Amino acid sequence: MIKALHKNGFRVIMDVVYNHTYFLDSWFQRTVPWYYYRVHENGETANGSACGNDVASERIMCANYIVDSVLYWAGEYHIDGFRFDLMGLLDTGLMNRIEMELSSRYGKGEKLVFGEPWSASETPMEQEALPALKKNIDRLNPQVGFFCDDTRDAIKGHTFEGKTPGFVNGGKGQEGAILSSVKAWCGPGSKVQAPSQVVTYVSAHDNWTLWDKLSLTVEDEAERMRANRMAAAVYMTCQGRIFFLSGEEASRTKGGLENSYNAPIEINRLDWNRMYEQYELVEYYSGLIALRKRLPGLCDKSKDAWKRIRDEWKTDGVVGFLVDNHSESQPSLWETLCVIYNSRQEEIERNLPKGKWEVLVDAHSSRLWQNPFVTEGTIRVEGRSVLVLGQTGKEG
Repeated sequence: MIKALHKNGFRVIMDVVYNHTYFLDSWFQRTVPWYYYRVHENGETANGSACGNDVASERIMCANYIVDSVLYWAGEYHIDGFRFDLMGLLDTGLMNRIEMELSSRYGKGEKLVFGEPWSASETPMEQEALPALKKNIDRLNPQVGFFCDDTRDAIKGHTFEGKTPGFVNGGKGQEGAILSSVKAWCGPGSKVQAPSQVVTYVSAHDNWTLWDKLSLTVEDEAERMRANRMAAAVYMTCQGRIFFLSGEEASRTKGGLENSYNAPIEINRLDWNRMYEQYELVEYYSGLIALRKRLPGLCDKSKDAWKRIRDEWKTDGVVGFLVDNHSESQPSLWETLCVIYNSRQEEIERNLPKGKWEVLVDAHSSRLWQNPFVTEGTIRVEGRSVLVLGQTGKEG
């Protein structure tokens, strides 16, 4: 299967759950009783996973077991990356070691390593080990990534509070967080070392899908679709590693179910009919993906990439910025980008920086860049939409 996917241009990332075992009566326990598990002082097994039986990743033989397993999958099955479930239950030393071992064998960044920087609850780590939580992101190798819940919640609203909106669906006061999201939360005072650490996204397999979350906060379906397009255009014009839930591009729904881990296949399957029914949305996502690959200013993963974002401005419900899109290694048609996010329901006007600008993306099409029209002076930005413009030379 992996060979066939590779032949067709796909890489394969494996979801790995090394943080707990389902039963305590495992081969870990049978081999060396209580060595491979964390235990509280009262004798209870640790339950930071909410599934019981947290493994003691900070203990050397447990760490060796996990590292050997990752290297086996990479070597024997040619897995291209690993997504660590509840990475916050594993320790930073282990995660750095895994990344180092993979990079030494396959080259820096060739195998992706990222995970969820949280846990269900605390777990008793030993030997002064540090959990791979978001607060310890500065102790992780810059090539170890984490899902950025700050960006997710700024764009669409609180992931556990269904009625709490974000920037695209009526939330107030999110403009600053959106500008931080654009720079992958890098910059002075931040623990994030580079955009390579930040997985920029708005939906994953857990919690509400993007469409279901928007359904809770935007009643009108036409407006909801605009908010969906806007959410996609926002996170795909942010720095970081872009991730989205399969089917999000066709307004995937779980019928409003928030936690579907034990739901029937009818809920969790990919409904391919929606790919046809939501063809225009699918095309909008496709155009954004194709354009992003041509924008080195947003794809830059280096530690100073955030400096490419400049001249930021914000008003209530509106955010804008310029991007230095120049690259010697990846030449682009546009030296500078101008990006405007308008989350208001009404249209706005904005004076563009001096010079002629090509319109690359608007509310209706993400493929204008294939045959752009030129504008200058004042531009109008429709309500609940993103406008992306490019300038072929440096602005005056």
